[in-house]
Amino acid sequence: MYEFTLTNSVNNAVQRLCRQTGWRKIRRVMVKVGGMRNVNPELMAFIFAAVSKDTPAEGALFSVMLLPVTVKCHSCGKVSAREDSDFSCPLCGSKNVQILSGLELNIEALEVESNNFNYD
Repeated sequence: MYEFTLTNSVNNAVQRLCRQTGWRKIRRVMVKVGGMRNVNPELMAFIFAAVSKDTPAEGALFSVMLLPVTVKCHSCGKVSAREDSDFSCPLCGSKNVQILSGLELNIEALEVESNNFNYD
């Protein structure tokens, strides 16, 4: 299950941040995931609930923002987003493209509680 590997990596990073910073509770985790990863956001949220059990992130709201695949066409010079896995230029049809984005997996935002302050 591909989503398990990605979600567990996010959880491990969040737990590492908690240890380093002293955050006692994670309220919300938002991740950005590139479209080439072809993930199911609902499945990732379900998995996060399971892997974060008995950690500071237990019960945190987990949300996924899916990012489009972006390509730059070397034939017409245009940059465009793709909704599918056809890596050709949607404007001129050329296959001479460079993939600019689509493989991201980033923790975009955390809402946390620390011992002294609340960070939003």
